[in-house]
Amino acid sequence: MKQAMGYLRQSTTKQQSLPAQKQAIKTLAEKHNIQHITFYSDKQSGRTDKRNGYQQITELIQQGRCDVLCCYRLNRLHRNLKNALKLMKLCQKYHVHILSVHDGYFDMDKAFDRLKLNIFISLAELESDNIGEQVSNGIKEKARQGKLITTHAPFGYHYKRGTFTINKNESPTVIAVFNYYLQGNGYKKITQFLEEDNKLLNRKPYQVRNIIMNPNYCGRVINKYGQYDNMFPSIVSTNMYEQAQALRSQKQIKRTPSDNQLKQKIKCPYCGSTLTNMTIRKKNHALRYYVCSRNMNASHFVCEFKGINAPKLETQVLTTCQDFFQNQQLYLKINDVIQKRIKKQRALETRSTLTQEQLIDKLAKGAIDAETFRKQSQSLLQQSKPTLSINEQQIQRSFENVIQQHFTLSMLYRYIDEIHISKNKSLVGIYFKNEPLNIVNQATQSSIA
Repeated sequence: MKQAMGYLRQSTTKQQSLPAQKQAIKTLAEKHNIQHITFYSDKQSGRTDKRNGYQQITELIQQGRCDVLCCYRLNRLHRNLKNALKLMKLCQKYHVHILSVHDGYFDMDKAFDRLKLNIFISLAELESDNIGEQVSNGIKEKARQGKLITTHAPFGYHYKRGTFTINKNESPTVIAVFNYYLQGNGYKKITQFLEEDNKLLNRKPYQVRNIIMNPNYCGRVINKYGQYDNMFPSIVSTNMYEQAQALRSQKQIKRTPSDNQLKQKIKCPYCGSTLTNMTIRKKNHALRYYVCSRNMNASHFVCEFKGINAPKLETQVLTTCQDFFQNQQLYLKINDVIQKRIKKQRALETRSTLTQEQLIDKLAKGAIDAETFRKQSQSLLQQSKPTLSINEQQIQRSFENVIQQHFTLSMLYRYIDEIHISKNKSLVGIYFKNEPLNIVNQATQSSIA
């Protein structure tokens, strides 16, 4: 008995529903003596093959568990010719036939059926391109006419009959956010003000930031088709919105990059989050810290970890890494290589000396003339170079100088995977990428030894 699978796909409500597709496939399958069909379905575009139902089908085909692939139309399988050709080759390789309610039966072992299938899929891709172009043109024309091209209303609005209407419960919070911001308050401070006022709704710092940046609140829409004003009722005036943007730009210009050198490397000892940078700028100096990102993204402390002094931790990390590389056997490995080179060179010199003695002996016996002796002696001298005299202590001292002078956090940063600290803010772990070794433990053990 043939093993059959049915594929159903619907990307818009205007297309044939999944149950209707399923019933049509069952009716046709009975005429081809196919009694049982296992169905898989997706509700998304056919221009991609990243669909769960579709991927399940291709896996079963490769396992040899399908003889016939059934669908309502071929464009339900694919609207992309490149991906469709992959499916055709897969069906051909595993001898899977394709049955379509609207397009017919395709025996993938026959060249003519493969040609017909290729033509049908090409037409499906052309149809998809035409639909996409029509949709794009419709959106452009809608934008030119000053109409909304989205139904997603931001906080403070409702979407109703093609436009945004003001949400009376949310809009006072939007006004308060702009007022607080223009008074010079930051996102986190504004969040705290909102929480303290029972008449306003709570917003997180990043949500406050999104409100400040959104031009919709002054009735303005900015998209790839242009800028459109007075598209719907405004919650704040255009002047207020533009003042907020000017203030934000000034803050961006004044803001200087953090000097913290271990960004995104340190784990919070309480919640495991990645610590983020915080710089407190005084009149004549700046205080640098690593703080829990959860606390930065909330109005109040939600994690017990407040922060750790950045310069102090950075010094500890660098010193620990220097100690690790100095105290480990790395310099001994380098010494081993150097000593092998020296040994090899000395062996060459020894062979050269013997050869020189042999040349003198030949000259004395008259086996070679003076000119030949001169040329061969010069050749031996060029081959042998004087051996450097170097001991293990010199190698170790030179290596330690390199470590001290050239090991910096900026150089090590790319190799460090994670840094762990304890709840009492002491350094307990440094892990390098693709290495399970804890540098802190190894450096400590080496120093004790």
